[in-house]
Amino acid sequence: MAGTTAPPGDAAALRQTMNEIIGSRAAKAKLARDGRLAPIAALLVAPEVTIEERILAAHILGSVAQHAVPATLLALLHCDVPFLLLLCLGTCAVEARRAPTHATAAQLARLLEAVVRALRAVMCSVAEQIGHSPRLGIGSEWDAASMAGLESGDARSAQAPSPAAQALPGAGPSAADARRTIAARWMASVPASVWAERHAHVAGERNAKAVKTTNDAPHATHSPLPGANYAEYLAMCASLDEADALASCDAYATLNWLSRSAVSTLFDQKSLHLLLGALVLANDALQNGSTPTSSVQSDRATPMSASTPSLSLPTASLAPFLGRAQALSVLETVCELLGACLTVYGIENYPSSPAGARLRFARLAASAPPTNASHSNEIARRYDAFLHFVAWDNPFVPHETTASSPLDTPGYTALVALLGAAESSSPRVQEAALWLLHELLASCPDAGVPALLSLYSPHGTLLAQVLQMHALHARTRSVRLVAYSCLVELLDAPSPPMTGAQLVHGVMGMLEAHGAVQVQACFTLARLVHDRAELQTLAVERHNACERLGAMLVDVQERLGPHIAPSGRAAVLNDDELMLRLQEAGLTALAALATQSDAVRRRIVACVPSFLRAVLLPALSSCAVGVQIAACRLIRVLSRTIGLLRTSLLDAGVADRMLALLRKDVHAFIHAEVLASVCNMLVKFSPMKPFLLEHGGIQMLAQYARSTHGGVRLNALWAIKNAVWDSESSLKEQIMSEFGWDYLAEMTVSPDACIQEQALGIVRNLTSARNADAAAVDIEMTLVRFGEDRLFTVIEDAVWSLQNDAATEQAAFILANLASGSQHHRALIADRPNVLDALCSFLEHPRDAVREAGVRCGYNLTHPVTASAKDPGMDAEWHRAVARLHAFGFDKRLSALQNDPDPNVRERVRDTLAQM
Repeated sequence: MAGTTAPPGDAAALRQTMNEIIGSRAAKAKLARDGRLAPIAALLVAPEVTIEERILAAHILGSVAQHAVPATLLALLHCDVPFLLLLCLGTCAVEARRAPTHATAAQLARLLEAVVRALRAVMCSVAEQIGHSPRLGIGSEWDAASMAGLESGDARSAQAPSPAAQALPGAGPSAADARRTIAARWMASVPASVWAERHAHVAGERNAKAVKTTNDAPHATHSPLPGANYAEYLAMCASLDEADALASCDAYATLNWLSRSAVSTLFDQKSLHLLLGALVLANDALQNGSTPTSSVQSDRATPMSASTPSLSLPTASLAPFLGRAQALSVLETVCELLGACLTVYGIENYPSSPAGARLRFARLAASAPPTNASHSNEIARRYDAFLHFVAWDNPFVPHETTASSPLDTPGYTALVALLGAAESSSPRVQEAALWLLHELLASCPDAGVPALLSLYSPHGTLLAQVLQMHALHARTRSVRLVAYSCLVELLDAPSPPMTGAQLVHGVMGMLEAHGAVQVQACFTLARLVHDRAELQTLAVERHNACERLGAMLVDVQERLGPHIAPSGRAAVLNDDELMLRLQEAGLTALAALATQSDAVRRRIVACVPSFLRAVLLPALSSCAVGVQIAACRLIRVLSRTIGLLRTSLLDAGVADRMLALLRKDVHAFIHAEVLASVCNMLVKFSPMKPFLLEHGGIQMLAQYARSTHGGVRLNALWAIKNAVWDSESSLKEQIMSEFGWDYLAEMTVSPDACIQEQALGIVRNLTSARNADAAAVDIEMTLVRFGEDRLFTVIEDAVWSLQNDAATEQAAFILANLASGSQHHRALIADRPNVLDALCSFLEHPRDAVREAGVRCGYNLTHPVTASAKDPGMDAEWHRAVARLHAFGFDKRLSALQNDPDPNVRERVRDTLAQM
C-alpha cells in the first residue's frame, strides 16, 4: 500500500504503510491529505476482511490520530473513524460470545487491544480540540475548533461562519466523499446509485443519529437492498446526511461539530457498554489469570476479602486469551479514553436534523458558560450510565451465563473493575485509572459519595484506603498526585479520608516536582483551596504558597523569553508547551488562593519584585490562550481589593493592556475573560474607571454587548451595569446613547436568565442615585427613554413569570428605586394593582434580598417627598399611598416580618411600620 494503487485489504501493503508513517508526522499528514484514510477505515467494517487486516487498519488509524493536528483530525472525522472503530469493537464482542476457537479468540484479543488503542488516540485528540484538561489546563491552542470556527455565528440569522477565513486544505476529501467510499466498500451489495441518491427507502428515519449501532443489532429486520443489514444501512445514511449538512460549512465549525458528534457517539449506551465491558474483561484477565488453562491467579499477592464477591467472569469470553501485557494495555487505554472525554460535552442538546445544521452551529456559538446550563445534566447522565453498568450489560459475555452472576449489582462491575485497575502493579495503569476515578468523583452528586466510599476493590480494600495508600506510598509522584486529586474531591464528604490540612501539605510537596506533575500539582492546589478560606490561609502562611508560586512563574517567564511560539494545535507536550501550561497553572493557583482575602492579594503582588510587570503583564501578551485567560482571572481576583486598584494595578499599566486586548482580534473566550476583569475596574471607587471610559471603553462595551458569543455578551452587560452604578446623570446618558435603550429593553426579556438578570441590573442602576433630586432626574430619564409602559410591563413579566428569582430581585429593586423619585413616579406604582400585588408577594419571598427590596419600596412610597408637612397636596398623596398599601394588605404582611431572620429586613420593617 505504498502507493495509491495498492489494494486496501492487502495485509502486506498495510504493514508497509504502517512502517512508512511510524514516527513521521509528514507521512501521516500526506496519508490524510491524499484521501487514503477512507479505504483503510472501511476495512474495520467491510465484509470478507480478515481479523489481521482489521488489526493493521486500527494500528494505522491510531498512529495517524496520535497528537493529530486539526487538518489530520478532521480527515479522520470525515471518515467517521470513531464510529467505525466502535462498530469494529461491537463485531469483536459478537464473535467473542460465539465461543471461538483458541486461535480465533487470540486474534480477537489482539483486535480488541488494537481498536481501543486507536479509539483512545482519536478521542484524546478530539478532547484536546474541544475541551480542556483538568490535569494540564488549556494550553496554547485549546478549543481551536469552537473559537476560530464558531464565534462569528449569528443566532438571529442562523448563518454559518464564513469558509473563506478558516480552511484546512490538509484534511483531504470532504466528509461526503470519504463516507461514500466507505459505504461502497462496507455494503458492496448496495448499488452505487443508492449512495448518490439515497431517498427512497428511509426518508423518515435517516436523520436520526441515534440509529448508529454496533454489529450486534438485531438481524430480524432487513433492508430492501440485498445483503445490507437494515440498522447498518440506516446508520450509513445518517452518516452521509451529516456529511451533506456540513458540506458548505467552515472547516473549524465542521471539526467542532464532528468532534462533539464523536463524543456523543462514544457515550451512547451501546458504545459505553462496549468500553466498560472491555474494562471489566481486562480486569478479569488480570485478576484471574490470562491463559485458557490457568487457575485463578491474582495480579497481586494481597488476598481478597472473604466478604467480597469474586470478579471471575464466565469462560465464554476473551478474558482467558488476554495476556497480562494486553490486559494492562486495555485497562490503561480504556481508562485514559473515558477520563479524557467524560466531561467534554457533545451534541445531545442540539437538533440533529440536517435542515437545522446551520442553526445548531449558531446556537453552539452563542452558548458559553455560564449560559449553557445543560452541560452538567449531560455529564450526570454519563456518570449514571457508568454507575449502573452491570455484568448483564457486558457485550463480551453471553447473557445466558450472567443472569445469576453475583456481579449483577448496580455500579459494582465497572467501578470495582476500575478499582482493580487502580490496584494493578503498573504505575501507568494506576495513573489512568485514578484520573478516570477523579472525573467520576467530580461528577458525583453529594448524595452518592457515601455509596462510593463503601465500595471494595477486588482485593477487599475500601476506595478511601486505596486512595490513601497511593497518596502516601505510591512509587511514582504522578500516581501520588492523582490520588491526592481524588481525595480533594472527597474533602466535603461526611467523613473525608484526609483532612484539608493533610491535603494541603501533600499537594504543596508536589510543587517541587518537574514536568507534567508540577503542572498538575498547581491545578490540584487550585481545586483544593478554591472557596476554602481556611485552606487558603494555611497554604499561604504555613507553606509560603504565594512566594513559591511567584518564584516559579518568574523562572518560567525567563525560560520562555519574550518571543516564544506556540507548539501548534497538537496534543503533544514539548518543552515550550509544557512551560506555557506551567505558567497557566501557576497563575490559576494564585487566583484560587486569593478569592477570599485582601491580605493574600497584597501578598501575591509583593511575592517577588515587580510581580505585575515581570509576570502578569507578559502573561497577558502570551501566545497561549490558556495563559492569557489565567492572567485575566488573576487580575479579576486582585482587582477586588480597591487599594490595589488605586496603586499597583493602575501603575503597572494593567488597564491599558486590558483595553489593548479588547481592541485585538483574539478569541472570544479571551474577550469574555477580559470583560469579566474589567467589571471590577468600573465600580464606583475604582481609579481605573475614568481611564477606561476616557480611552474608548464605552464604545467597546456597547459593541461587545451585542456579541453573539454568550460569555462575551454577558460580561459586557455586567460591565455596563457596574459603569452606570452611582454615576452622574451625564455619564449614564452617554453610556446609554452608545448602548441603546431599545437594545436594553430587548435584553430585559431575553430567554437567557443570566442575560435578563444583568439587563434588569442596568435598569436598576440607571434609576438609583446618591440623593433624591438626582434620583428624580435619573428616573425621569429612564422612564422617558425606556418607555413608561414598556418598563412596567418588563417588571411585571419578570415578577410574575416565577421562573427566575435573580430577575425578580432586580425588578424588586427597580420598583424600590422608582418609589424614591418624585410624587409622580410614586403614583405610577400606587396606580398599578399588579405592581402592588407584586410588592406584597415580595414580602413573602424566600430570598432575603427580595424581601428587603419589597420593604424598601414600601418605605419609599410612604416617605414624605419634602420636609414640609404643610403642603396639603403632598399630605393627600402620602395618605393615598398609605391607604393603597393598606388596601392590598401590605401592612399585615409587613408586620409578620418583624422577626425576620435577616437583620437588614428587620431594621427596614421597623422603620417602615413607624412611618406608616
